[in-house]
Amino acid sequence: MDRIREYIPKDSLLEQFLLVALLFLIIWLFNKSFKLFLKRAERHGFDRAAIPLVSDLVKYTTYALGLLVALNILGVNTNGLLAMLGAASLAVGLALKDTLANIASGLLLLFLRPFVAGDYIECGSIKGKICAIGLFNTTLETFEGIAVSAPNRSLWGAPIVNYARNPIRRLDIEIGVSYDASLDVVFCALRRMVEQDTSFLKVPPPKFFVSSYADSSINVTVWVWVRTFEYYELKRKYSRIIKDVLDEHKIEIPFPQRVVHLVKEGEEVATSGERVPDFDDLVQDEIIVDGKRISGK
Repeated sequence: MDRIREYIPKDSLLEQFLLVALLFLIIWLFNKSFKLFLKRAERHGFDRAAIPLVSDLVKYTTYALGLLVALNILGVNTNGLLAMLGAASLAVGLALKDTLANIASGLLLLFLRPFVAGDYIECGSIKGKICAIGLFNTTLETFEGIAVSAPNRSLWGAPIVNYARNPIRRLDIEIGVSYDASLDVVFCALRRMVEQDTSFLKVPPPKFFVSSYADSSINVTVWVWVRTFEYYELKRKYSRIIKDVLDEHKIEIPFPQRVVHLVKEGEEVATSGERVPDFDDLVQDEIIVDGKRISGK
């Protein structure tokens, strides 16, 4: 110890800098260890989307406290500094209003958990699968593989539609059939299609009904309930299979069509009994210019 004191005098500037360096090294090691702890907690059910937010919150807090301790070690009067920051808190709050709103929204998203990692959500114009909730923004990924970074306050300040929150979801299958088709045959074919696939749940029971009478077809809708993680796979699958089912039962899927009535030339005039105006009827008989009458024909 005495040997070290020969090189590093007590209360010297070198000792102070070494203590500050040791302090920040300890903080850095603590943050690294805390990240590993969060990774372990993820294996026991902790939401992985919340890891960046919790990690950043702890990191910035420890570094802020470390900065105050370091200033104290260097002999800076931290009490005066804190008093000055307190007096300027209103101005700082106004200047960082949006940033603080993002932090507060991130904390609310963390504790109330309207979504977790992997959920597909829609919030206003924002759509995508949740990847991570940060201290200031939330990262999402669209179906096209595009990364979206949205401010936390934009997610918290608008209604959130979570497509993955519930374990089951209703799948709507709609198809148009010809007006000549028998609806009993159509419903029988669709019911048999649903009963043959165990991916469709029995409870709630499926429903089959006519949704609308369109210009060219009768639109029939099937409501079936499926597990949420199978929804998009079954939607793609039955968008194709339903045509094969109708073809198998000789049920026509009509093309858009329009009925046009053609009227022969002169037929409309003959039936109306009225004379068609000719060119002479459209020409004025007389024109008066400067008091003189001029014939128009």
